[in-house]
Amino acid sequence: MNRMLVHVVMIVLVAGKASTSGTWKLTNTRVTFGKDVYLMCLLDEVECNTSKQEPDPRGWTGGPQYQLLCMDGDCRNSSKYEMITQSTSLNFGLLIHNFSESDLNHSYTCSCGFNDFHGNLSIEPKQVISLQSITKTIKDKNNINNDNMAIEIMLHKVNPVPNCSALLKGRFINDATVTVMKWYTYYNDVKVIYNFPVDSVACEGRLQILCNLVYTNVSIFDEYIDICQENNESLRTIILLAIGCCVFVMILLICIYLVKRNDTMYHLADNV
Repeated sequence: MNRMLVHVVMIVLVAGKASTSGTWKLTNTRVTFGKDVYLMCLLDEVECNTSKQEPDPRGWTGGPQYQLLCMDGDCRNSSKYEMITQSTSLNFGLLIHNFSESDLNHSYTCSCGFNDFHGNLSIEPKQVISLQSITKTIKDKNNINNDNMAIEIMLHKVNPVPNCSALLKGRFINDATVTVMKWYTYYNDVKVIYNFPVDSVACEGRLQILCNLVYTNVSIFDEYIDICQENNESLRTIILLAIGCCVFVMILLICIYLVKRNDTMYHLADNV
């Protein structure tokens, strides 16, 4: 209880003071939603002397509610925040686990003793990598039109807009069409559409659709398909229908011929 009281008193004291020489920075060149982000507080001996103070006067404040996050090496929400200290340096950091959009555009303050260093955690959307969920896959195997099988996949909260390609048996076939359905600040909802060409050579095997996100390839479709039989059945159905139509037309022509012949004979008999 006394230790926490010391922490609270220290935060109250540093809240009214500011230093212009210290700073903190985001060390990640790119941030990935769902991964860790690291903030580094840069100090020198003039601004903070930890050897003469007990407990450790270094701490972090901030977040969506701008509250005390960590002090003296301990963090209130250890599953979300972790304080990183170094034995050979006064510099210390804040590790934010499972980083998300809710952690952005808020003030964060690193403090040591009576010195505190403020900053706003913001980042350009192009520096964000996000692939939250693959929510819907439509694979219409029973409806092959114009020798193509349509595959549609919805990707929610993805950034940047990916480039997607299809591979059959590990070999590149063609690019997929990617359409932005809805745009947000840091991500997009996109639809990936691929029309798989069906022929007698490439109608079965492991079909993959891979999307490239900056430097990461993400598999959004990976299944073994075999639609050769379905394609052959469709062809047989078309052939049978064509034969049936031809037979029907021939029967119809024969019937017309016989009717006309009977009429002719009837008229000849009347004349006689």
